[in-house]
Amino acid sequence: MSIIAVVFAFFSLASCSNATQKTDGFLVKGKLENADNKTVYLKLVSSQWETIDSAIVDKDGSFSLSGNRASEELYLFQVGSKFDQFVYLALNNTDEITINADATNLLKTYTVEGSEENKLIKEVILDNINAMEQLNDVDLFYQQNRQVANQDSIKNICIDRATKIYNDAKEQLKQFIDGHLGTMASLLAVNQRIGRDMILPITDEFDYWEKVSIALDKKYPTSSQTLNLKETIEKIKQQQKARGAVRIGGEAPDFEVPQLDGTNIKLSDLRGKYVLLDFWASWCRPCRGENPNVLQNYKAYKNKNFTVFQVSLDKTKEAWEEAIKADGLGDWYHASDLKFWQCAPAQLYNVRSIPSNFLISPEGKIIAVNLRGSALKAKLSELLD
Repeated sequence: MSIIAVVFAFFSLASCSNATQKTDGFLVKGKLENADNKTVYLKLVSSQWETIDSAIVDKDGSFSLSGNRASEELYLFQVGSKFDQFVYLALNNTDEITINADATNLLKTYTVEGSEENKLIKEVILDNINAMEQLNDVDLFYQQNRQVANQDSIKNICIDRATKIYNDAKEQLKQFIDGHLGTMASLLAVNQRIGRDMILPITDEFDYWEKVSIALDKKYPTSSQTLNLKETIEKIKQQQKARGAVRIGGEAPDFEVPQLDGTNIKLSDLRGKYVLLDFWASWCRPCRGENPNVLQNYKAYKNKNFTVFQVSLDKTKEAWEEAIKADGLGDWYHASDLKFWQCAPAQLYNVRSIPSNFLISPEGKIIAVNLRGSALKAKLSELLD
């Protein structure tokens, strides 16, 4: 389940209306091209996406939706029954907004009048689309150059370009949030993704999530989304407190565990380097799928004071060693007590699923957790390039 689904509230409120004039509550009206006889929906953003109102678009493209809520909330305006044409809207009971768009390309063509908040939401959406299109261009470049002899060079070019796009998107979102705290647009901003990756993961950017929560609590304290974000923030704080030092900014707990050759190694033996402490196992398919990404980043940064320390949750040395050889992971540090989920270092770091990793500074502080895919490259680039 995505973070946005966790954060947003559960509500059960549904109605159906074709009101054309605003009475009590909010009104969303407008005209859509290429939408004759299609149904438009207004859904409360939550894990269940409850429909607040729906209407059939008239022959001239006009539509009208309405609702009544006690507080500002975030909604989905959806054209058709599939989640492929939609935009987000922030609405309160004083709003009367007008949307015009081409239904075949809603995101890029829609305009919204009557609400400055919704213009901010559109800014967040279009910035994300721009980042995604830039990444698509990088992918196209890679596909067009797959026959080039120097593939490593092409891959590095693409990785560098993708990392810059990711970092630029992250910085842009942070600046937007800082400038628009207390808006539903800031809540949408902190939830943005590029592909499957959160741009501001809550584990890495907890301070930003918390400042969004605090600001929304001051402005919209009874909003369902505010209340659920606040609850999520408090749960994470409790988890961090329970874990003690195992948190971003805290000291990385030391441990000693056997290596493949039987000699013991301590995490503190690697003090002075950036260390990716990576919990994995030969039987874990997601771990094996992530190994090539870890290996690629290790090769890129091993000469820049970076190393990898993998702790396996395997039960047998044979399976563990075979996976290391098969995945080409022999160049860095490997250790395991072969105790499966009772692995002492995994328990010390409160590991409940794998792959799970912790990036540790040369001073022994935890810098980030669970860096996967492009997020790992982006963080290493930020620290070491």
